Amino acid sequence: MAKKKKQQGHYCRICSEYKANEQFSGKGHSRHICKECRSLPDDVKADMVRCNEVERAVFKCPMSRQDWELLEKYAKKYKDKESGQFAQDMLDMKRGNQTPDEDMEEDDVLIEGIYEEETIPFAELEDDIRYQLEELLADNINEFMIHKNYIPEGKELKDINEWVMKETRDTFFIKVIPDAAYDSLVEETINRLVKEWKEDGFEIKTYSASLVVMETERLLIRRITRKDMDALLAIMGKPEVMYAWEHGFTKKDVRKWINRQLIRYRKDGFGYFAVILKESGALIGQAGLMNSTLNGNETVELGYILDNTYWHNGYGTEAARACLEYAFGELELKTVCCSIRPENVASIRVVERLGMTLCDNHTIIYNEKEMPHQIYVATNSKSYIL
Repeated sequence: MAKKKKQQGHYCRICSEYKANEQFSGKGHSRHICKECRSLPDDVKADMVRCNEVERAVFKCPMSRQDWELLEKYAKKYKDKESGQFAQDMLDMKRGNQTPDEDMEEDDVLIEGIYEEETIPFAELEDDIRYQLEELLADNINEFMIHKNYIPEGKELKDINEWVMKETRDTFFIKVIPDAAYDSLVEETINRLVKEWKEDGFEIKTYSASLVVMETERLLIRRITRKDMDALLAIMGKPEVMYAWEHGFTKKDVRKWINRQLIRYRKDGFGYFAVILKESGALIGQAGLMNSTLNGNETVELGYILDNTYWHNGYGTEAARACLEYAFGELELKTVCCSIRPENVASIRVVERLGMTLCDNHTIIYNEKEMPHQIYVATNSKSYIL
């Protein structure tokens, strides 16, 4: 099929007309609304848009089940508006020539020999089709951000793009080829939506960035996910790392550990977090805060576990200090405790560097064995940054 000649001027999505560029200004140009239509009342503009949707649905052949439902919805819901009357007129006309097949699918194949599908790069789309695609893309990305509370990327963004292309293909019988212009559109759309969210008082990040709770000079401290299973097993499977538990963890143990942290995040807002080395992106351990009961007193306990490969570099102290800052700053806690076995000299040195002091003792029963522990405490009024 020969390529259609591109319409001159700029497309207005309200009146569906191509007009000279000077008929658009400011936001109206980017939103595809001409000056004349911008001055119309909002309800009138909305009704004109619905009329355009009815017209597009009617001139598709064959009409899909979704198209018939659109006409029926508008005819009923907006029966006192021009769009509702237009939808009813089209229903009456169409029912005299074509009735929807109960088995009709939304993606019915075009009638062979009558309709031919075009393949067009995104950059060469006509303005009206391009506008519809842009709106569809923005709506889907924004909807994703609302429900997921983070910016789509990777496979999730790819899925959105594929759905947008499928909907465009089903609606206009055009197979759009994503190109550099489309990639730029996706990036611009995300940036615009993020800016709009920020202007509305909401900050939104990518999924990976949304997991980060704390950051230090050398470390990122983020929430643990189930994808961390292998990295955590490699660390927690070492008996020398899990000294306080007196055994290396199995895969089942680590899975239960991860689930416990995920429950803590939902219930308390904190738990053990993954410690990530900025330089390499490697997961090198864990540090965090846990609600706990020590000698009958409810408290928040500081904990940290570091892969022995990274010992003697100050990472444990750096991560633990960040957790204390978070506890006293973000969470506004009055005290934080840390329970340590008396023979664990390295851990005791960490809490002492943070200014925590020995205040009590208690015994933990683990695997039917008594394990004496010392309790160290830091208070919000005390300097813990040395």
